[in-house]
Amino acid sequence: MALWSKYGHLIDYVNFQFYAYDQGTSVSQFMKYFETQSSHYQGGKIMASFATDGSGGLSPNDGFFTACSRLKSQGNLHGIFIWSADDSKKEGFRYEKQSQALLAIP
Repeated sequence: MALWSKYGHLIDYVNFQFYAYDQGTSVSQFMKYFETQSSHYQGGKIMASFATDGSGGLSPNDGFFTACSRLKSQGNLHGIFIWSADDSKKEGFRYEKQSQALLAIP
């Protein structure tokens, strides 16, 4: 927050690590977390995020893309950050492709 307070006027996108929340986060919890974090970064575009190793937060298998679709319908999906490519490679970057497809839809 100190960085944002001092340099927020120079920052467009915020990669908030939603995967740092507890494993098994629900869609409704994720939406609340997103709303809360968005209020902390006034003027910033918060990116939704998840970890491909399933270590925490809302996973794709538990509704991450459902939450992203809701954010998109509200005009609040500014991007998706995925951690990490090392874990994604073995699945052919499946979730990266799904993220790109969702973001590319007008």
